[in-house]
Amino acid sequence: MWLPIVEGELNNINEIWDDGPNSIQVVTANHRTIRITARGNIRSGAVPKYVAHYEEQVQIEPTGDQRIWVWAVVDFPWQDGADVQQCLLLALRWVNKHP
Repeated sequence: MWLPIVEGELNNINEIWDDGPNSIQVVTANHRTIRITARGNIRSGAVPKYVAHYEEQVQIEPTGDQRIWVWAVVDFPWQDGADVQQCLLLALRWVNKHP
């Protein structure tokens, strides 16, 4: 997936990975891993067409001697767009400002 990212625009994001047709994973400068998915609004005539859904990879300890990594839904402010790229780019900019 191609996103129009200007060099130096996302200084607080170290890595950006394609994670599917509408999803990316980012690693922030603070070593947080966040998955952003542009979810399509399938209701006829709905605006916006895509909204960002966020998940963060966190470590949990179900028992004292076991640690596992899971994806947890994160409640970040609403970012939306007319298409997948616009939605993901706006979400990336928000994550960059709040690493």
